[in-house]
Amino acid sequence: MVQAADDVYLALQRELFHEARLLSAADYDGWVSMLADNIKYSMDMPQRRFIEDKSNDRAPKKTPIFDDDMAALKMRIERFKTGFVWAENPINSIRHIISNVEVFETKTDNEFTVYSIMEVHRSRLDAERKRLTAGRKDLWQVSETGYKLVKRTATLDDGVVLDSNMNFFF
Repeated sequence: MVQAADDVYLALQRELFHEARLLSAADYDGWVSMLADNIKYSMDMPQRRFIEDKSNDRAPKKTPIFDDDMAALKMRIERFKTGFVWAENPINSIRHIISNVEVFETKTDNEFTVYSIMEVHRSRLDAERKRLTAGRKDLWQVSETGYKLVKRTATLDDGVVLDSNMNFFF
């Protein structure tokens, strides 16, 4: 893999930080504007296997937590706007933290693979705090209006979802 030039790296790192701020502020309309129309946005549970098991054909199938396109993402966002999402009323305090950003060129011009770690801190009404981490692999493209997220695959680090719901985005 060929690392992207420093200016591309810095620009995409800024995009990730900006995206994290929008998500933490629940500015979902602003966040959607960063996505390509053909977005593929998914999260899998990790595959758990014994170290000595090297065969790919016997690996358990991935279990998606979500596997969304633009229509599904917009539907989730519109649901928040109704005010009837009981788990989000009163609103949770959420912080998105991004680290370990790496940016690589792809075989397509103006398209980049971006790896990162996302940590989400969530505080609910009952003062219960949750911390979830996931590894992410993104595909970002240069568009007429800047960088657009085309594909994100996040893999939760925990073998089970350690929260009562996943009413937020990674």
